Amino acid sequence: MEELTEEGFINRARTFFCEVAGVESASLDADADLIESGILDSLLLISFLAFIEKLRGSPLDITRENLPAISSLRGAYALVRLRKPDDELCGSCNGA
Repeated sequence: MEELTEEGFINRARTFFCEVAGVESASLDADADLIESGILDSLLLISFLAFIEKLRGSPLDITRENLPAISSLRGAYALVRLRKPDDELCGSCNGA
């Protein structure tokens, strides 16, 4: 399986939000907070998690430490790259 780049993930995520939520892909900044902006609600969160798991090819182990990563496209990419439950996310996601 070819490794998914950050740019590739962000483009796919923008397409996902366009198709599922009707959000214009050009309006989705990679660092924007999807929760605070009202784009990501509780129902869409479940779909977005399933989307991330599909791209990863394995289930996510959501923890209190990595949950904030889902709030932005760039942060969600860190979850796609997270391969094992004991892998660490980027420093900005775990408070380092």
